Amino acid sequence: MRFLYKPFEAKKKQIIEVEIDVPTKVKFMTGKEMKAYKQGRTHTYIGGLYEESPIRFVVPYDSVWNVVVEKGTHREPIAVNAQCHLIAPNNSVRTSIPVDASQDVLAAMNAEEDTDAIADEVDIAGQSEG
Repeated sequence: MRFLYKPFEAKKKQIIEVEIDVPTKVKFMTGKEMKAYKQGRTHTYIGGLYEESPIRFVVPYDSVWNVVVEKGTHREPIAVNAQCHLIAPNNSVRTSIPVDASQDVLAAMNAEEDTDAIADEVDIAGQSEG
């Protein structure tokens, strides 16, 4: 297992932005999951295979979040350069969707965008001039 990683002490709604130079798998996980990952055990993460950069992850809750950029496998390593940093909350930024996301995730992301558009329309319609 070859990978790059960087921990961030992040607050809810902050954004972790990752830039990669080649398509690779990027994972976002908590400390407990990172420990399991390093030990080669079953772990959970948010993310997947990304082909384009930058990748933006909106932090769902306060914690120490680890960014893992995989460098291929022992048999087939790839050279990856990555940079990541933490940026302030921004309502216009959405979480990046990995290429290998399931149809459920894609549908949920599209529904979330539709909900926001409807909420903006309702907000505008609810404003009065008086």
